[in-house]
Amino acid sequence: MTHRIPWSVLLVAGCLAPPPAPAQQSAMPTVKTTVGEVLLDLIVRDKKGKPVTDLKPADLTILDNGDKQTLTSFRLVSGAEALTPGGARTRLDPLRQIRLVTLAFEAMTEPDQRRLARNAAIDLIKGDQGTNVFYAVVVINNQLFVLQQFTNDRAALTKAIERATGGITSAGFTSESDAIQAELKRNLGGQNGADMPGNLLSAASQTAGQAVTNGSQALQAKLAQVMLDMLRLDASVQAQGTRLTISALRSLVDGQQSIPGRKSVIYFTWGMYLTPELDVPFHNLMSTANSDNVTFYSVDTRGVMTATQTSAGTSQLNSAARASATTMTQTSGPVTREQVMASDNAEVSARANVQEPLRDLADSTGGFLIGDSNDLRIPLRHVNEEIASYYEVTFNPGIQNYDGSFRKITVNANRKDLVIHARSGYFALPPEARGSGLLPYEVPLLKTLSDGKASTDVQFQTGAVLLQPSAAGTGVAVLLELPLHALQPAPSKAAGMSDVHCSLLVLVKDAKGEVVRKLSRDRSFQVGPEQLKLGHFLDKMFVTLPPGAYTLEGAVLDQANGRIGTRHAAFTVPAPAGGVGISSLIPMRSYTPNAKALDPDDPFQFQGGGVTPTLDLTVQKAPNSVLRLFFTVYRDPSVAAAPAVEIEFLQGGKSLTKVPMQLPAADAKGRIPYLMTIPASSIPAGNYEIRAIARQGSTSATSATAIQIE
Repeated sequence: MTHRIPWSVLLVAGCLAPPPAPAQQSAMPTVKTTVGEVLLDLIVRDKKGKPVTDLKPADLTILDNGDKQTLTSFRLVSGAEALTPGGARTRLDPLRQIRLVTLAFEAMTEPDQRRLARNAAIDLIKGDQGTNVFYAVVVINNQLFVLQQFTNDRAALTKAIERATGGITSAGFTSESDAIQAELKRNLGGQNGADMPGNLLSAASQTAGQAVTNGSQALQAKLAQVMLDMLRLDASVQAQGTRLTISALRSLVDGQQSIPGRKSVIYFTWGMYLTPELDVPFHNLMSTANSDNVTFYSVDTRGVMTATQTSAGTSQLNSAARASATTMTQTSGPVTREQVMASDNAEVSARANVQEPLRDLADSTGGFLIGDSNDLRIPLRHVNEEIASYYEVTFNPGIQNYDGSFRKITVNANRKDLVIHARSGYFALPPEARGSGLLPYEVPLLKTLSDGKASTDVQFQTGAVLLQPSAAGTGVAVLLELPLHALQPAPSKAAGMSDVHCSLLVLVKDAKGEVVRKLSRDRSFQVGPEQLKLGHFLDKMFVTLPPGAYTLEGAVLDQANGRIGTRHAAFTVPAPAGGVGISSLIPMRSYTPNAKALDPDDPFQFQGGGVTPTLDLTVQKAPNSVLRLFFTVYRDPSVAAAPAVEIEFLQGGKSLTKVPMQLPAADAKGRIPYLMTIPASSIPAGNYEIRAIARQGSTSATSATAIQIE
């Protein structure tokens, strides 16, 4: 039986319900926009850099896609109040009073860079602050760590900043970040409802000038949820350089989507290598920040730059490109995300300025770049001013067709000596999609799945790989695999290469047909003629699920021609039985020995090499053809005996052979990855079931897969 969910429900799946408003706030004005209105924050300064507080609507001209707009509202937001051009003052509701500022530190190896970032950040939080400004401290280092949840406690923030800039490795942050997240979950669950000094709840009440009673618990829970949502980094992109950074910054943005008001991320880094295949996720980051009203301030921690530093950056980027290109020498077999990153030296050289992406990120979201200075404290004080006071304007562009296209916003000054910062534009999405935080490419994919029509316009496969069970549930790798020749290529700037661009989305539904997770990606990369003809693209997305029956509903959009394909797949997460465990038995398409920068938590690795799984269950019976299967045994530490595995081949339900396999020792986390290779020429053609039975002491676990030998 197929359980369909209406389109309107799909749009809001996963959104948090807003907390109930306290009774005292019924007469308090809030910022509201009609269905078609656009809300825009403006930072306005004079030529000397001083904030302008006497701006009038007539001092501005706002263009939307080149068309002049009529302002429907205009006010200056300062602290806990909003001031209209006529001088009327109104208090903001507590949620809108809160200004959230995230201090995000990239891992920095140079002591001078860490010192520069530390001094600037500490000076920032020690400056003049309103009672409604709260800071969090996070670190991007192989994954996303939180060192301080949102607070206005300067001592706690100083300690976290010192830790973030102390040159500590990622392993040194793990326990601290885990403890903070556990505390947030306890608070969210109501196990710690008492107000604590300096927390967001108490300060919001003080700022409102009234007691926030009925809404206090809801407000505290909301802010705890925001912090936890910000830390939902996609595990599949960890330990992958700039892709990791973009995903981490995107997580920080996505987590704040559900809370109103001005939100800022101050990003401390040495630069960003933005190679061609990262253009799409980078632009998606900026568009999502604009949609969610998040402003980036980029801080280049390298200080005053010299010509030799610029030259070194160019050399380093070209070296990275050459190293990436070595993976593209193969002319058959799979092409994974990591293998489609080659580009010609001319374009790479043009992108060697690692400061330009930082400038683009800030300028496009209404912030600015801070760099080329050995003292960052003064420009960061300007950030404080912008957080505390800004203009809010609304206008209705009269959009008739919400086609998902980008609409450029231009703000011109009708008064001399004004410098205006505003976001660069937005995507024309339906109001319900904007409220759900959807990206433009997700809308047609969700609508196709909602319509329930099967389509083979784009050929691909999707499936689930069960991983290690835990108290929180069983880890599941959701795979989506498609041949590159299923996508329409476009001419590339790089000689002899083609560009392909696809968007993908997978809904994970439970036995009731309800969406429990939405997973999506937007991918673009360059490929050569042979890769396009013979290569495959594989994306891995990770979730943790409780026991139960699930269905994957996947869709892929070819951005070159608008075609969409769909696929469904079912799987079951068993209840934990205790004892030894085993992952799904999955065919392997390729193996990369001595892979660099492997994430220790990546489940697809074996003896220092990367494993590329495949959903193709067919093996050609030909000379030199092999059947390769990958699985992981999970040792039970409470059982003294060592695990063992037996492989069984069956045909038509009849056992053909059983082969015991010698397992290596488990790693520090009790995992024993195993890669089995059998010459296909030695197996008669036909359909088979292959089982792997793991045993440890009196416990056992079984995994099986079907294989066809042609």
